[in-house]
Amino acid sequence: MDIEVSNLSKTYITVKALRSVSLSVDRGESVGLVGANGAGKTTLLHILMGFLPFDEGSVKILDKPSARLDAATKERIGFVAEETGLLPWATLMDMAELYKNLYPTWDEDMLDRFIDEWDIVTDKRMRSMSKGQKRLAELALCFSCNPEILVLDEPFVGLDAVMRFSVLSAMKTLNAQQRTTIFYSSHILSDIEKIAKRVIFIRGGKISLDEQIASLKSSVEETFIQNYGISADGLIDAGGSR
Repeated sequence: MDIEVSNLSKTYITVKALRSVSLSVDRGESVGLVGANGAGKTTLLHILMGFLPFDEGSVKILDKPSARLDAATKERIGFVAEETGLLPWATLMDMAELYKNLYPTWDEDMLDRFIDEWDIVTDKRMRSMSKGQKRLAELALCFSCNPEILVLDEPFVGLDAVMRFSVLSAMKTLNAQQRTTIFYSSHILSDIEKIAKRVIFIRGGKISLDEQIASLKSSVEETFIQNYGISADGLIDAGGSR
């Protein structure tokens, strides 16, 4: 099992961000995490990566406690945060040199393919690039590390429909051909079912639904609307409005 979360709770001062959350993700699964703003998605993913402490429960990734991930385990995980983590003064090729030294499974040819396919600028500093270009650069770097697990928090931020489709295709290929485990959140409900085989809804810090997409009686969007009791133009929609 690649991810194991059991009875996880996290409180920020007086706000209960997560309430007794339990879930597991097997090797090779592709799982979409869905919820409104403030539901606890980012908190869950950051705890999983060892970035945040938690109050109760246990969290493991690749059989290691998330709070004590060693370098060898981190080399097997690819993570992209909602806000870019790329160095503002660096170019894509500067970042590639850094990633190459950090990840023994680095694939230079894969990066070259993404640069060509996604038309990523290689000689501009990150601070001079558009939000979409920075996101593509970060995804290309992450995917080219050939990680066993991809943990992605809103990976499609700043991307238009064409580039979202291309990124989804790349994720689907990694999942199908290399059995890369993918655990990702997205506000764009229509994109969840393009790759995920399973969807987890989180609401008010609790899991309100954990189901194989093939078993849903309606689309992910319609199921979300029913689960949250809102209209399609309310809190969240298929087009990704926040």
